Amino acid sequence: MKRKHIILIHVIFWAVMLVSTGLQIIPLIGKTPWNFIAIDYLIYAATFVMFFYLFYFSISKKHQGRKKLIFLLISGLLFILIMTAPITYIYIYMLFPNLLEMSGNKFLLNFGKYYISFFEMNFMFAVLGSLIKTALEWYENTMKQKEVEKQLVSGELALLRSQINPRFLLNTLTYIKSLIGTQPDKAIYSIESLSEIMSYMLYETSAGKVLLDNEINYINNYLNLQRVRYSPDHIRFEVTSDTRGIMVPPLLFMPLLENAFKYGEGSAETPGIIISLGIFENSLLFKVMNYVKGSAAETKDEEGFNVSAIKRYLDLQFGSKYSLETMNEGSKYLIVLNVRLT
Repeated sequence: MKRKHIILIHVIFWAVMLVSTGLQIIPLIGKTPWNFIAIDYLIYAATFVMFFYLFYFSISKKHQGRKKLIFLLISGLLFILIMTAPITYIYIYMLFPNLLEMSGNKFLLNFGKYYISFFEMNFMFAVLGSLIKTALEWYENTMKQKEVEKQLVSGELALLRSQINPRFLLNTLTYIKSLIGTQPDKAIYSIESLSEIMSYMLYETSAGKVLLDNEINYINNYLNLQRVRYSPDHIRFEVTSDTRGIMVPPLLFMPLLENAFKYGEGSAETPGIIISLGIFENSLLFKVMNYVKGSAAETKDEEGFNVSAIKRYLDLQFGSKYSLETMNEGSKYLIVLNVRLT
């Protein structure tokens, strides 16, 4: 918590406490001399402030252990018991000097009455000082822990993205290299699409959320690269609803698309890969269906399709606000992502 916020908390606390304490002297106005009221108020106020901050500054992280906390409580209670005695004596000396002339039980009885009054208030402000400091320490630790967790999640997301993107770029560059000598027009077209993809990945995906329309444009560029390798109708991509203004994590759909092309059967019937995206009742629905190669069809465990890594990525992004289903239907493989937008 910022220093100015801590100061503001203290100012508000003491404004409330000192005003509420001052209200108790209203019945004395007109019946008691002003100097008596002022000294009485100042002694009590100074005592409250002293005990509050003595305990406020004595609490630190080193007292979080159980044994150290018990020791602090016992020593603090003894300190209040001892220090209240001279404060009570000073109060009586300044306002009720005639009590000092008493002796024996009479003096002890009157002294004890004021001592208990001071002890109760001193104890209360000592506890308040300790509680406020403990609450501020807890808040500070919680904020630091959340910041650390946020940094860890951000780092893990970046790592997961880095595991996805280089493989795609390497495969694409290798394929473009093979086109340069035989089909230069396709190579130029592929380089243009790759340029837009690289620009998006480098300059727009650093934010936590991007526009879904930008992701759709990215998907189209990615599919344009893939279409160069297949027949014109092999890949079908459909957007079935209005996607304007919707925000999603960047590169959200890439792992699912990469799986489709990694394990897809290029010689399958047309269309061999069907991709659909739509918004239905505050949920984003993304489906990818592809025919699988014979070797991939035999590998039906999740690791074979890298779904475990994809789920980890989605867990970090959405927590429990998504579902991911995979289905094998003979030579077809279907994966369905459903994300709640609210």
